Amino acid sequence: FQQVQFDKFVAQGNVLNNYANILELLLRLRQCCDHPFLVISKADTKKYTDLDELAERFLKGAQNDSGCRAIVPPRAFVEDVVEEIRQGTAAECPICLESTSDDPVITPCAHRMCRECLLSCWSTPAGGACPICRSPITKADLIMLPVQCRYEVDAKNNWKDSCKVVRLLATLEDLGKKGEKSIVFSQFTSFFDLLEIPLNQKGIKFLRFDGKVTQKHREKVLNEFSQSKDKLVLLMSLKAGGVGLNLTAASNVFLMDPWWNPAVEEQAIMRIHRIGQKRAVHVRRFIVKDTVEERMQQVQARKQRMIAGALTDEEVRSSRIEELKMLFK
Repeated sequence: FQQVQFDKFVAQGNVLNNYANILELLLRLRQCCDHPFLVISKADTKKYTDLDELAERFLKGAQNDSGCRAIVPPRAFVEDVVEEIRQGTAAECPICLESTSDDPVITPCAHRMCRECLLSCWSTPAGGACPICRSPITKADLIMLPVQCRYEVDAKNNWKDSCKVVRLLATLEDLGKKGEKSIVFSQFTSFFDLLEIPLNQKGIKFLRFDGKVTQKHREKVLNEFSQSKDKLVLLMSLKAGGVGLNLTAASNVFLMDPWWNPAVEEQAIMRIHRIGQKRAVHVRRFIVKDTVEERMQQVQARKQRMIAGALTDEEVRSSRIEELKMLFK
């Protein structure tokens, strides 16, 4: 289906004009590589039955707790954003350049991004500036958007393994026998929701450190992971936390899905392989052969070769279209 939709955009010459739709298609292909249940889901949109009211809130420039008003965006921009929310269209996070579908928020100035990305770029947990327009924002100002969180199947009672889950569990069981701790990174917190099912079935003890863990409990989770004598597994969002996190209690890293920006993956690895680490660190990347994940790696290699050259706007547009064609071939 995704291939047919993309080919239609190519035939019409509207590839870049439908970039948000294409981003959504790619997201579903990538999630399917982790587990099919991630794409057999429904969005919970009941919270936003009156999107016109949401639009008016943006246009009034809501005042935050500090008494500052957000910059009022143009009406045409607000209408486009609200219509995308209505249709369930994914947006690209301006910070990590990934889809916001898994953990989206919208600011009072009508900019969509990943909640974890926004919180991590603020100097204080309470608030900061919008990375797009620099409007002052507090954490309380953020509007939570619906996510793909309700599965059409009862995942717990109808559990099916995916190839990644099978390989991950087998490796974790072997490492547990050796007394080693592990960290499992993914960009999809909904994948962690699914992983909890087989981990509990196998009796593998785990902790979570992602957007669902409050700021108050994050230090508690990290301390337990570091100090516990149990062979714990930490399920951790790649977007969670800051560069100062000390995760040297682990000696194994699992990267369950590739990112567009390999620097994010490297940062995650360096949280474990840093000063104070006395163990050898083993990093395992999970890439499903002959899928969009393998083609993502080819696109990244191509980007690296192009970095040294200066491109015109037209060359950039042409390059982006060619990269999208590579991903859908």
